[in-house]
Amino acid sequence: MNYDNLMTSEKLTLSENIKHAFLFILFLIFTIASPFAAWVEVSSVIEALNNNALIFKERSFSPSLIFCVPMFGTLTVLLWLKIKNIEISPSLLNKWFKLCGITLLVMVVTIPVYTNIIENKIESEGYSICNWYGRGSIGAPDIWVSSQSYCIKEGYKVRVELIDWLKHQTTKPTPKDVTNKINELLTNKL
Repeated sequence: MNYDNLMTSEKLTLSENIKHAFLFILFLIFTIASPFAAWVEVSSVIEALNNNALIFKERSFSPSLIFCVPMFGTLTVLLWLKIKNIEISPSLLNKWFKLCGITLLVMVVTIPVYTNIIENKIESEGYSICNWYGRGSIGAPDIWVSSQSYCIKEGYKVRVELIDWLKHQTTKPTPKDVTNKINELLTNKL
């Protein structure tokens, strides 16, 4: 592969500099946000389990974002070097490509492992997935309920409002309470 145009220290035009600065800021944000997003996801699941929540969301993919930090961090440095018009050595660029490959490989392996561990833990606490309220699209969180009586097919159309309502209940609602709330939300939605 020819990296000559990536490594040379030729003077960048203003538009190229702006583009590289934008990418630098974007990947700096990704580098900082990735571990935070992973921590927020894991801690929210632990908190829901500790509080015996009636319903909560869980994304098995989010914790693997921690593995992106070295890749995003290195890319951020490479962009900074490009902005500062410092020549990037071919070996540094090759190391970054190898780091990307290793990162993706580690993520491919760890996502199913984490998913298995966390879902087994959640199920052992008595929760089950409510397919009517989640898994509508790629990347959508799984919705876990403490009782399948809260997972009602008709609630799909008002799932956002229903999930919010269930999260704010201080006592366990009966299946009839949930059905009544679904009917109320459906009526209000028309």
